Amino acid sequence: MKIILLENVKNLGKAGDIKEVSNGYARNFLLPGKLAELATPETLKKSEKLKKQGIQKEKEELKNNQELAAVIDGREIVIKSKEKDGKLFGSVGVKEIIKELKNQEIEIKEESIILDAPIKETGEKNVLIKLDHGIEAAIKVIVEGE
Repeated sequence: MKIILLENVKNLGKAGDIKEVSNGYARNFLLPGKLAELATPETLKKSEKLKKQGIQKEKEELKNNQELAAVIDGREIVIKSKEKDGKLFGSVGVKEIIKELKNQEIEIKEESIILDAPIKETGEKNVLIKLDHGIEAAIKVIVEGE
């Protein structure tokens, strides 16, 4: 069955793409979820418009991610936590880093922060942030005792 994607669908394509999919996949998942519609001459014209809008939106997202990376790259954030002899009671994880970045008026998705394991002792740690479009930035997280 030939369909036109109305939204980006993981492992299938982007909005505006024309795809050939199985009848069951289209009828049971894509069409009821308003993720796609049947490919007809009228909808083919609509898909061209969607494609152009998608390209423009992607350019804007790329520009925004580049600006965000420039702002956060090399930034230091300080997180205070209870500790004894350099060991933390608990740990500092992604949620604490996001909270501190929000305090500095920087919005980042949770899945963008790459942290091998929660931080369990005081000191400095470099943390990688992977934004969309393959853009990366690094911040320094400084954990201090209260």
